[in-house]
Amino acid sequence: MDSLAWMLLRGAFRGASVAGAFCGFGTMFLAATLLRRHDLRGLRAIAWVSLSLALGAGLGWFLLQTADFASAQSLSDVIGAIPIVAQDTRFGNLLLARSAALILATMLFQAKLVRPAMLIAAGAVIAESWLGHGGAMADVTGHILLAVSIAHLFAGAAWLGALPALRLAIKTLPEPDARRLGQDFSPLGIACVVTLLATATIQYILLIGRPAALFTTAYGLTASAKILLLIGLITLAARNRQVLVPGLPAARSALLRSIDVEIMVGLAVLIAAGVILQFEPPGMVMVQ
Repeated sequence: MDSLAWMLLRGAFRGASVAGAFCGFGTMFLAATLLRRHDLRGLRAIAWVSLSLALGAGLGWFLLQTADFASAQSLSDVIGAIPIVAQDTRFGNLLLARSAALILATMLFQAKLVRPAMLIAAGAVIAESWLGHGGAMADVTGHILLAVSIAHLFAGAAWLGALPALRLAIKTLPEPDARRLGQDFSPLGIACVVTLLATATIQYILLIGRPAALFTTAYGLTASAKILLLIGLITLAARNRQVLVPGLPAARSALLRSIDVEIMVGLAVLIAAGVILQFEPPGMVMVQ
């Protein structure tokens, strides 16, 4: 179960599960802040879909990771290892706890307890940090990576995770409210982008270390793809802010199409983020 194909599939499931958690939190975050005066029923539907994605992809990730831990050769090997991984590994404990937190957050959100739901969903999002490199290291570098990962995940979830809810609101709200929402979302997006760039730079220094590794290692190549996708996202967001939002309501259709593309590219970024964690960072190899 350690072939490249299985590693890529495991990473894709991981990224998709994180995407579901991002979207759930982002929806609740937007509902608790910029949309707090608007009761959009569609937001609750987005929350259900987000939960389904997080749990469904999380199950795939759990099973493939279990197969890897057990060096499974058959389905019966995987089934036999499930209780052990669920009970006796940090991966199993955290993934199950995150799933439970997302279920609770979604139920609270459906009951219109938006702020408690948002806080619980935020915890589910940043829990991913303890399944990364920082969570596995006990030294100073590990502590730095853990703190950076928490900030990176929170910023990504607040921006990318809010896009489906933002799209719904811009599509359904009256024109003055839609334009105001677009204008108010821009400062949030800028803050998130700045945080993502700063934290990604620190991760690059600690985990990759040398520019050549971006092109000569599997980790670096995946990081390069993620960087290019992130540049594309920032370009789309800048166009929205500078051209499409000021052009509302005439530019509403164009803005919705642009957000659709952002959502798809954002999903690709998260898939790449899941895949990259299947490879050993070049910087860690250098340290060893």
